[in-house]
Amino acid sequence: MPLEYAHEPERDVKGLIIRKDKPFNAEPQVSLLVQHYITPDPLFFHRNHGPIPDIDIQTHEVDIVGLVSSPLHLTVADLKSKFTKHTVMATLQCAGNRRDGLNKVKKTNGVVWGPGAVGNAVYTGCLLRDVLKAAGVVSNPEDVAKLHASFASVEQCEEDKNYGSSIPLCKALDEYGDVLLAYEMNGKALTRDHGYPIRVVVPGYIGARSVKYLKTITIQNHESDAYFQQRDYKILPSNIESEEQACKVWCNFPAIGEYNVQSYVCEPADGLSCKPGPCNVRGYALSGGGRSIQRVDVSADDGRTWVTADLYQPCSGGTKMWAWCLWTAQLHATNKRILSRAVDSAGNVQQEYPIWNYRGVMNNSWRTMEPDQPHL
Repeated sequence: MPLEYAHEPERDVKGLIIRKDKPFNAEPQVSLLVQHYITPDPLFFHRNHGPIPDIDIQTHEVDIVGLVSSPLHLTVADLKSKFTKHTVMATLQCAGNRRDGLNKVKKTNGVVWGPGAVGNAVYTGCLLRDVLKAAGVVSNPEDVAKLHASFASVEQCEEDKNYGSSIPLCKALDEYGDVLLAYEMNGKALTRDHGYPIRVVVPGYIGARSVKYLKTITIQNHESDAYFQQRDYKILPSNIESEEQACKVWCNFPAIGEYNVQSYVCEPADGLSCKPGPCNVRGYALSGGGRSIQRVDVSADDGRTWVTADLYQPCSGGTKMWAWCLWTAQLHATNKRILSRAVDSAGNVQQEYPIWNYRGVMNNSWRTMEPDQPHL
């Protein structure tokens, strides 16, 4: 049956670029995005797969079931009162951020995002590991290594009966992993667009794993069976160019977890200076898995020479660096593109050319590729 969009929340779309109306998908203009280290709610990207649920917080429960000794059925009030409150600053990034660059190489399958499908926010909730321990989850390292925490949402979707995804149980239980069941964003209750009344926040992982409108957590010996874990958000080989081909090989490739090292020139917004001469440049950089940005190099002559940007990445308040880095640089502009390349604390470096894949995910090439430039 067709999905019903009659009960969508009211939205202030000022400063947003709407990529799809139903379901609502939008990203901020990048020049506005980098004006704030903590992304204001109205400028935080919207990624939806169906109508926004209208959930009664008084009756909504989150069920923790599966391979646990004491299944739990918790209201939002229970999560607030029975578990210690934690706050984590984390950057969420859609795996399709900058899909437009890959789309210039060859058509991809998905919402054609620009570079604004990313945002940095402060989330408050309880630690998933605390909730799972209360439910009697296994603690033996050998067993933990074999299991997964599978999340199911109440969000109806175009592709599946509801949104679902999963993460390894070792990530969920990592005392330094900071995985939250969040009920606040930037000091206020989650908005309907961003997961009200409860969502998962998986720092360092692609946004697809931070399931909104959470209903069920199942501990199981396999990944989620959901469409978005098994038949989406995977990097397929470049010879896979159609859905028919993809359907034959989805199961051969792993689901994406951590996102890769990334940076982008946001000002000037088109990547070109209005005139040759001194130019102030701004952008963002981030890396997954708790890795911090160590350096951002910026070039105004297509990568022949580079200057080192000034970084702004204050402590995120957690054990690892889950928040992004904003950067600025002053350089002498020419009539060529202004490029950036980030280096993270593990020595990972952005690649020069895009690597095309059917779903258009994990593009972290220098700037946005022009149609006549090389790709891998």
